[in-house]
Amino acid sequence: MKNSDKNYLEKVGQNIARLRREKEMSQMDVCAIIDMDKPNLSAIENGRQNATILTLKKIANALEVDVSSFFSPTV
Repeated sequence: MKNSDKNYLEKVGQNIARLRREKEMSQMDVCAIIDMDKPNLSAIENGRQNATILTLKKIANALEVDVSSFFSPTV
């Protein structure tokens, strides 16, 4: 994986983690809603795993945000 791709995954993951914390939700809270194992969500938030579009949609629904908020340059 190219560094630019890795950086992009990290920024998306950081946005997911930030939004989750703003909602005062733990990783376990989100995982319970979307039926995901915590290590997978952790890997997404840390930029180690490339989430599918459907997974991003599930996470966004759990956080009650639009998927596009994950791609915001704000980190």
